[in-house]
Amino acid sequence: IFFMPAKPLIIVSLEGIAPNALSCYGCSWNQTPTLDEISSRGWIWDRLIAENDDPKELLKTWVHNDVAWANQFKKLGPLVLISDQEDHDFDNHCFDEITILPVEPIHEEQQPADEAFETRFGQLIATAIERISQPDKTGAIWIHSTFLNQSWDAPSLLDSEEEESDPYLAEHQTEDDGNVEVEQEIADFDDVGVPELVATSVVPPSFKLEPKDDPDLLPQWMDRYGNQVKLLDLMLGYLVEEVERVDAQLMFIGTSGFRLGQNKEFGLHPAHLRYSDIHIPLLLTGRGPLRIPHLTGSQEVIDLLLELGRNDDRDYPAERWAESRSSVRSISIQSSRCRYAVTDPNWFCVIESDGEESLFLKPDDIDDYNNVARLRPDVVDDLTESN
Repeated sequence: IFFMPAKPLIIVSLEGIAPNALSCYGCSWNQTPTLDEISSRGWIWDRLIAENDDPKELLKTWVHNDVAWANQFKKLGPLVLISDQEDHDFDNHCFDEITILPVEPIHEEQQPADEAFETRFGQLIATAIERISQPDKTGAIWIHSTFLNQSWDAPSLLDSEEEESDPYLAEHQTEDDGNVEVEQEIADFDDVGVPELVATSVVPPSFKLEPKDDPDLLPQWMDRYGNQVKLLDLMLGYLVEEVERVDAQLMFIGTSGFRLGQNKEFGLHPAHLRYSDIHIPLLLTGRGPLRIPHLTGSQEVIDLLLELGRNDDRDYPAERWAESRSSVRSISIQSSRCRYAVTDPNWFCVIESDGEESLFLKPDDIDDYNNVARLRPDVVDDLTESN
């Protein structure tokens, strides 16, 4: 049977994106209105798990091992890759055009960009918008960025519109004094206890919290990360406008997670594998709203891409909704940080390199707070023997 894709596809993938920093995943301290809008009208996966904790290797499984989905979209036009990952290993058999944006080395003294479009991610989205707007059609455009892992160059203030409508400002502003006094008051308040290094750093941090650390250290770095996510959401807003103009489909997906204080660690690639390293977001425009609660392995993304390439009249299979938690398959995770790792709908188990066992109840213990391996050796045995 010959299937012709109903619509072209735009994919945005990112390393180091934490679902719990997105308001559509329940975040209360950071707002992502563009992603909220996508999820309100489309599909969102609550429990997508990366089956490899190396984001480069995970991405390769989608664009190297199976090009059936790519061949399907090539019936509409060429497949285009636009990325800021310089040390890429992308397969030319999958993509017809590959554009790699030059990236300047990051240094400690560097300051955030003045404007959103001057940032690394802003330039990437601008390049993608320019390509989408060209008269020759494309089958799919894959936009991949590593900026959350490498370059926190978002402008220090991305909330100017919110500040302009701030009720406190409106109440205290007068025609005579303008906002000078109030703005200074707010600036003084924001600067209390906020180290300049955290407020303006463009180098993503990686550290383990120690008892001696300032209790405000973690919230400060979370706020800095949140600012990068706000930049992401802002630029996606411009991209969504262009995607809707050309009547395309849009997928947003992560290739790795990011620690935001879970297990007292912040940043990338700590010594021990944990759930926040492999829990990644996935959103898709289309028929909805639909929230998919089932545990899903990243390998299923290939099947999803193939389905999107066949037609746009898709539905989530009813048999998946009828599945019990126990009938969903367990998922093995490839990682160089441990001897073995596996998760199923109820548990996440890690056998450390030294043989130590870690077991966490899912989805209740989302941040791997309580290791119950000693209390449930039967579960550890079942998970390791069945895989």
